[in-house]
Amino acid sequence: MGKQTAEEYLAMQQKLGRFYLRNFLKILGNQNKAGNFLEIGCGPGYQTAKVAEHNQKCRIQALEPSSDMIAIARSYMERRGLSDRVRFTVGSVEDESLVRSLGEFDLIYSTFSLHHWKDPIKAISNLYRVLKPEGVLLIYDFESHWFTYYLPVGRKGITESIRASYTPKEISSMIAGLKCGVLWCRDIFPIFLS
Repeated sequence: MGKQTAEEYLAMQQKLGRFYLRNFLKILGNQNKAGNFLEIGCGPGYQTAKVAEHNQKCRIQALEPSSDMIAIARSYMERRGLSDRVRFTVGSVEDESLVRSLGEFDLIYSTFSLHHWKDPIKAISNLYRVLKPEGVLLIYDFESHWFTYYLPVGRKGITESIRASYTPKEISSMIAGLKCGVLWCRDIFPIFLS
């Protein structure tokens, strides 16, 4: 990835974010959480800023594998006046020691990155380990549908991301062996899964 691609991704999120983050922000707000948040896959920081703006009582630690995305995200936070409440770390959610080094969290969330994780079971296990006892782990992603294989690719990346995503049954199967407490997995029409 390059900085230009990260900037283009931020521009796309700024145009479309109100549509595709609306349900996520509503679900997040219903959790009524404050304190330390961990965001997995922050990208260029658009959703990070939205979460920080919607919840003035949170501090966000954002984990992102792309240093180019983080560079754009840091700049975006500065422009939005949020850099005092957000910290960024380059790394992978599958890196257990890195995830543990970030601390413990009241809320951990991920938007549209689960389908990119190489080992989602390990990643979810790592996240659950750093979740405080009354904490919430919220993973919001696309839902895989058979009909997407018949759609033209369209905007680069989106169709491929939907195709790479999971069904509710696959997610339930993935975390069946983890002792994660309450599991809530629901479809949000047309292509989102929470």
